[in-house]
Amino acid sequence: MTPEIRKAALRAAAKVALVVSVGCSGGSAAAPPSNAATGPDPAPAAATCEAHLASLAVVKAGELAADDPLHDRNDVFGEVFADVAARHDAHTQQCCTEVLGDVDAASKPYRWECCSALASVGTAQPFACTPWGPPCPPTMA
Repeated sequence: MTPEIRKAALRAAAKVALVVSVGCSGGSAAAPPSNAATGPDPAPAAATCEAHLASLAVVKAGELAADDPLHDRNDVFGEVFADVAARHDAHTQQCCTEVLGDVDAASKPYRWECCSALASVGTAQPFACTPWGPPCPPTMA
């Protein structure tokens, strides 16, 4: 196990410990609001985000340009959005937050690209960005 993988594994284990100790502290679960209270159906927004993410060019992490901020980072796996400006775009950040905040984020098509986009601006990494577990990051498989 390389030091980088070990460090990433320890960081993810700390995240799990924090979620278990703080996130499962109980509290009352409120009923989800009805669509009448929240406005229009959120499905079109999800379709818009999926279309936006699909429109962005991707490259493998090892093929990034030498001047790319993610080029030498060891927490970048799989494919990355190629355009740095697109990674920092507010719409991309919002869509990635939505994609990775979903319960089944591990099965989303833009999982690793979004993890890299959020990491590029210093956003806290969601649980879907842990470096192990099903499915294993492409570079570790």
